[in-house]
Amino acid sequence: MTDIEKEIEKIKFQISLIGETIDHTSNPITALVISMNWNAKDLDSAHDIFEKYDRQLESSKEPNWHEFEHELREKFNIGYQTVKSIVLAFYRNHQWTRVCKLYAQAYECVELHEITRSKD
Repeated sequence: MTDIEKEIEKIKFQISLIGETIDHTSNPITALVISMNWNAKDLDSAHDIFEKYDRQLESSKEPNWHEFEHELREKFNIGYQTVKSIVLAFYRNHQWTRVCKLYAQAYECVELHEITRSKD
């Protein structure tokens, strides 16, 4: 490993530690980006997927939530638990809330109770 690679690894580690101190409730997108090791393009890709399903809702088309989940999993090479984290982050950031709420209702689970039991 070169000195540059060692420095990059050290910086990545330090940033991950900083990321752990960020309150995921107050700063959900920042915490998500750091925990997922995303860049701006990755975040844009996530927004694009949510926007696609929001447009379906706007056109009165019932989204296929299995496809929504599959798109996120495939795009980011993640599992089901991480999909829930992404949905929660956008919901907490007041983005794509309708998509988040309907997805959470379709896949009722403890982790998404924050969404399904909200009063909005």
